[in-house]
Amino acid sequence: MKRICPVVIFLILFLTAANAFAQIGIYIGGFAGYSAQKPSVENVQFSTDTTFLYGLRGGIRFLMLALEVSYFRAMHNIAMADFLTIDWNGRINDYSYIGLNLKYVFSLAIFHPYLTAGYGYYTVDIENIAKDKEGGLNFGAGLEISLGKRISILAEGKYHHVTVDIQKINLGLGNFTVCGGLNIYF
Repeated sequence: MKRICPVVIFLILFLTAANAFAQIGIYIGGFAGYSAQKPSVENVQFSTDTTFLYGLRGGIRFLMLALEVSYFRAMHNIAMADFLTIDWNGRINDYSYIGLNLKYVFSLAIFHPYLTAGYGYYTVDIENIAKDKEGGLNFGAGLEISLGKRISILAEGKYHHVTVDIQKINLGLGNFTVCGGLNIYF
């Protein structure tokens, strides 16, 4: 049984790497999409706010793995159902992320589905209230489609999780992002 496991792992890696050789290199790109944020504070009700996001990415891809640096920014309106304890209703949450993601790519001809996970710094700046920056995790999946040797388009969905301290209140941010973009390989 112990000998079968390494053989199975090797076969999976070999089969998914067959078409990955066409995408070895450095890439840069941009993306845009939607960000759905659900803030959470104990004993306070928030409504989910969806807004436009935009960002940049750059990375190094080698066979099935890619290491990527990404940045995005989104401006959420804080919508509270119960704001007796804190008065943030109607404020703008300037939300941004910069960090590293590791991608595992399953190349299939021109289609490159992938899984991604990363860590980075999230900045939360609530208009005229306070600002905080904390580290947090994200994970997701996507699909990149090659349009030749140098250009590809992609679609990606991620979940981001971070907790920040605003006015000594632990504000948990669960944030789903869905975006599309373009990468240029060098």
